[in-house]
Amino acid sequence: MFKTWIKIWPEIEIETAEQRRRFVYRTFITLGCFLLFALVQWVPIVCFPKILDVVRRHESTFVVTFLMAMLFLAVFLLSDQIRYMPCVSWVLVILVVECEIVALSLLEVESSIMYLVIGLLVAMIVMVFAIVLALLMPRDLTKSMNFMFTVSFFTLLLSIYVVVFLGILRLSWPFFVYAAIIVLMLLPVVVYHTQSILGVGGLRTSLKDDKLAALLLFTDFLALFMLTFYWRPTRGDKQ
Repeated sequence: MFKTWIKIWPEIEIETAEQRRRFVYRTFITLGCFLLFALVQWVPIVCFPKILDVVRRHESTFVVTFLMAMLFLAVFLLSDQIRYMPCVSWVLVILVVECEIVALSLLEVESSIMYLVIGLLVAMIVMVFAIVLALLMPRDLTKSMNFMFTVSFFTLLLSIYVVVFLGILRLSWPFFVYAAIIVLMLLPVVVYHTQSILGVGGLRTSLKDDKLAALLLFTDFLALFMLTFYWRPTRGDKQ
């Protein structure tokens, strides 16, 4: 899974430090545009209660939209031909981003602008921490695929076990254990992506894959952001 978005050439791809620097700038600028695009759509949802009824009447549509986002992302991730077609790749990237944003709108309708901002800040802090960790970490995670897969697999099993406690016993504390497990599982992934983007690891993201790199970081960010919805009071709680 992790190797599919790294372009493996028969010979080492020759690049300069300036080319890598420009690639990093393009990737993070694109990521910033995705986040701004999401914020522009989420703010009206939490500010205008009338949108709440519209979203509630189409809950199943939003769930299907999320599944479509994952399908489009998989196609984009696995197809080199599509990624390197300028117009088609941008259309598919925008579709993935828009589907992810719309899918999360189903969660946003019960929130408020204050909790929206707090949730974004919390997710952003974790992302920044992971990026700084990627810069300072002496270990090259891009060469530790087996280790990362093993850790991710067992943490995923543990998270499922905790979710069962949450759903069956109706306890509140298992969610926070689950959230901590997911964060610990996502951090190595974000560090891996960042090391590949910055070119500080053994495997480097192809200089042509800036859109894919930004899209993967955006999806990592949304995974962290979704964890902040559990502790938010809903509109029904406030009344």
